[in-house]
Amino acid sequence: MMSKMIIVISVITTTMKHPISMGSMLMIQTILVSNKIFKESNMSWFAYILFITIIGGMMIMFMYMSSIASNEKFSVTMKQLMLMTIIIAMTMIMMSESSMEQFNKILEKKELMIQKEETMYSIKFFNLNKMNLTIITMIILLLTMIIVTNIASTFEGPLKKTYV
Repeated sequence: MMSKMIIVISVITTTMKHPISMGSMLMIQTILVSNKIFKESNMSWFAYILFITIIGGMMIMFMYMSSIASNEKFSVTMKQLMLMTIIIAMTMIMMSESSMEQFNKILEKKELMIQKEETMYSIKFFNLNKMNLTIITMIILLLTMIIVTNIASTFEGPLKKTYV
């Protein structure tokens, strides 16, 4: 059920055009993905760090967008509502229980085989098998910090500093 909701939110996000609606969809997506990571890996801190990182980025994006387009109205047309309804209905039909039953059986068999190995490695995050994930996370955080610093340290534009 959680996977269906994540897929539906992902499809709906592609139709959004307003920054507030995109941000709300990203927020919902982050909550769902963090919840799924917590349930599958039993590592609450990893899901928490992911959630906090995305929320921090959302706050910066909100500050930037509110300084650029502060008076823009948020309106939903009937065409957009119909499109979202059709997308949700089609996604739910395509991912019905009968069509996903065989896929779920294969996944359950795979999970049973891998589960014994994963219990040993899920306790430690900084081990040799998960080194790539750790390095990628560090690189993403470093790049995010550099980009945010460059955006916020300009002397022109919507986020300019008033003091020198």
